[in-house]
Amino acid sequence: MFLKIVIAQVIDLLKKKEAALAFMILLGMVIYTFIGNVLEFQGMDAAEMYHPMKLMLLSYNRTDYAADMTALFMQLYPFLIVLPAGFSLSREYQLGEHVYLSARLGNRVYKLSKVFAAFLTTGIVFTIPFLMEFLLNCVSFPLNAVGDLSNWSVYDEQYLERVGNYFMGGLYEANPYIYALAGILLFGLVSGLLGAATVVISSLIKVKYNIFLFLPSLILLNLPLMLPTDNMQFSPQWYDYLLLFNEEVKSGMFFAIAVAALLAFVAIGFLASSRKDCL
Repeated sequence: MFLKIVIAQVIDLLKKKEAALAFMILLGMVIYTFIGNVLEFQGMDAAEMYHPMKLMLLSYNRTDYAADMTALFMQLYPFLIVLPAGFSLSREYQLGEHVYLSARLGNRVYKLSKVFAAFLTTGIVFTIPFLMEFLLNCVSFPLNAVGDLSNWSVYDEQYLERVGNYFMGGLYEANPYIYALAGILLFGLVSGLLGAATVVISSLIKVKYNIFLFLPSLILLNLPLMLPTDNMQFSPQWYDYLLLFNEEVKSGMFFAIAVAALLAFVAIGFLASSRKDCL
């Protein structure tokens, strides 16, 4: 029963114009990047060609060649993350639909289904375009290409040091394609959690204007910019962990704690919201 409710809500959310807008923006950026890569590298010898996965929009390594689309994506991400499902619960509160749905489903089931639906919807929207790009690049560029857009030799010590800083670097060394696929799925997972967190916030704080729901993700993702990082031995920036082929020094423990804290906030926020509305 609960699964059917969640699936129905996911289907409904995916049909909304906000989810369609976010998906089309991401797909447009992916297609623009792909066409640009095809036009730029067509006819290039396979021995000199860059690795197909490093040409993706989600690849930070692209910034060594052309930073325009990747930089634009990084700037838009805090806003796009809210579009697929972030307004769903707030809109129902504003229209008064939550009264009927809570009475029919039970308040706790209603709230929990909204959180799960937001997680799945946002994850789908932020995964499918990059999976499509993954397949397009595999079909269009030589799979045996190994070049790096920094133009360092793959045997150079500085290149090896950069690769050693990749998040999930061991997986990259085992198979770059599996690494890219795992990175895309991880990106979708974290995006889903951020989408769910926005719904939880809207259940705790009733907002009159949905535009205010853009603030939590914007503040959260840019919070490291406010931290004193002079003595920090690793990067706290979200894009250094979620973008592929990033050579900045990272901390797996820091990332795990950040994701666990986000998950805990979603769980505790849901419980607090359900309890508050039941009193």
